[in-house]
Amino acid sequence: MVSPRSTLLICLLALGSLAPRPGGAQQEAAALARRIADVASIALAEYAEGVTDGEIVSQEELSEAVLFLEEARRSAAGLDAPARDAALQHLERIAGGVNELAPVGRLRGELAQLRAVLEKSVGVALDPLPTDPPSLARGERLYRQYCASCHGADGSGDGALAAGMDPPPADLADRGALRSTAPVDFFRKINVGVAGTAMPGFADRIELDDRWALALYASRLRASPVLAAAGAVELSERCLDCALLVSDFHATALLNDDSLGAALAGPSGISHDDSALVAIVAYARVAGSVEELGGDRRLRTQRVVRQSGELAGRAVDAALEGETDAARRLALDAYLEFEAIESAVRARDAGASRRVEQAFAGLRGAIESGADEARLTARRGAVDSALDEAAGVLTARASPSLLFGQSLVIMLREGLEAILIIGALVAFLVKAGAAERRREIGLGVLAALGASLLTAVGFATVFRSAPAQQEVLEGVTMLVAAAVLFWVSYWLISKVELRKWQHFVSTQMSRALTSRSAWALAAVAFLAVYREGFETVLFYAALFTTSDGTAAATGGIVAGMAVGVAALALVYFAIERFGVRLPLKPFFIGTSALLYVMAFSFAGKGVSELQEAGVISITPLEWLPSLPLLGIFPTYQTVLIQAFVAAALGAALVWVFWLEPLRERVGVVR
Repeated sequence: MVSPRSTLLICLLALGSLAPRPGGAQQEAAALARRIADVASIALAEYAEGVTDGEIVSQEELSEAVLFLEEARRSAAGLDAPARDAALQHLERIAGGVNELAPVGRLRGELAQLRAVLEKSVGVALDPLPTDPPSLARGERLYRQYCASCHGADGSGDGALAAGMDPPPADLADRGALRSTAPVDFFRKINVGVAGTAMPGFADRIELDDRWALALYASRLRASPVLAAAGAVELSERCLDCALLVSDFHATALLNDDSLGAALAGPSGISHDDSALVAIVAYARVAGSVEELGGDRRLRTQRVVRQSGELAGRAVDAALEGETDAARRLALDAYLEFEAIESAVRARDAGASRRVEQAFAGLRGAIESGADEARLTARRGAVDSALDEAAGVLTARASPSLLFGQSLVIMLREGLEAILIIGALVAFLVKAGAAERRREIGLGVLAALGASLLTAVGFATVFRSAPAQQEVLEGVTMLVAAAVLFWVSYWLISKVELRKWQHFVSTQMSRALTSRSAWALAAVAFLAVYREGFETVLFYAALFTTSDGTAAATGGIVAGMAVGVAALALVYFAIERFGVRLPLKPFFIGTSALLYVMAFSFAGKGVSELQEAGVISITPLEWLPSLPLLGIFPTYQTVLIQAFVAAALGAALVWVFWLEPLRERVGVVR
């Protein structure tokens, strides 16, 4: 029995399909086609819930399926011929199958043909996917605004308005009941509403990307965040290659939980009855969001290259079958797929970008000329090689050995300076007859080490919690690190002369000794060591962004830290036990030069990261070679920042070795 509420909603849907729509005839036709497809898809979903193995398990669901199909047929009458006739034929066959309680698999085939007819008639995608990965945070805000009052805060169907509803709102937290529901199914229901319920359509009230964000958030309510977090760990341990699939929302949005599990079971080696698969699917469901793997540009690069290569392969297959027009279109589509990352590749290596263009031009030329299989295969191989090179340009990171060396330099420089400063402070205390106050310096050092660890945790938290802005964070961190590295390099050069170093130490201590407060000496030690600790954390944060995150790269950085700490321990022991003094001038000059080179490299890499994030524009310089090791990339913007760093170095050297001594000599003469 159809409720009055269901009848009213269907009437409203019918009237809505007849209402005039803004825009041109093409837009109206596309909107109508999408509506028909959405309504028919929901009808089949309702039918699958109401009929199992030819038996009616829910008369209510079956009745709603019939109502939706009637509405789809009324809407289809508004199409232009011949699409109208073809669509009505498919809808009639679906309706007949529903009346016969036919297998849902057979009816899904009819639905697929219906959608193909509609898509061809209007020339647009019926389920337009979002340009960017959807945001779970945005979806949650929209859910609170539009859905929580009925479905409840956690999706259990117990919202404030649920008590007076017949039927009650759906339980979105019921994983068993919704395992066959994909995000695209939620998207369609959000578009047109649900027959027989109080849920309206939101196609005219919420923007496309927001509807997808809402659909994704609704899909995640059937799995707890704890379960999804466990799935993330399982997936990372069992199937590293699976990240490429689950990060692609355009793929996972169309898969229900069963299909997603089947896609992941093979590569991960997990059986379908393994409890870990439930957790993995829970994570895979949200992994395509911008907060998770969907915002990872390296994975996006790999997807683009893979999809472009697959399209090129299909173009060759079509050409070999004599379908020249189809091959031509596929080859063009393959190149257009690459264009999603072309500007970023050109920014880092203009030559690599040109080689991709040339490879695709060669493939299209071979297709046009009707080349034989050997030549077509060779052209496809050239495309694959050029695409792999382009991917390498965007995903390449520093080698483990280089990362080890840079890590060692950072640890030695910062640690040695801290040892020098603390050693000088203690020596000054002894000389001033206040050796008993060394304990205050020790307290300041311990506090600085603790504060440095907290700073490291803060940096790690920021980078982990905001993957959506990963490139921006990396770029800003590199630029800040470059500025601080440059300043430290200048500071070291300015203290090359022993008398300048001694003057620096005595000035710091004299201020503290004028006060008998224990906090004064502790503060001097704290500030001296924490400055080094903060710089160390900042530099390592920038260094980790230049790695590829693999065990080898991380191991190189950690090994550099470990060797540096061991060397510092030996230096400290030698100073304490034997009174060994470091040769200050060579130390300051050598480390200053190394830090300047790192600052120069970080400046170029920082701007390049911001260019990839779209924050800074890209102006290619075709004549400039790409030297990623030094952060040199063929763009006007990266060259400009590095030219500024080079000019600043020149000004610093002029000041330290010419102007400042000249000023001192003039002062002495006066």
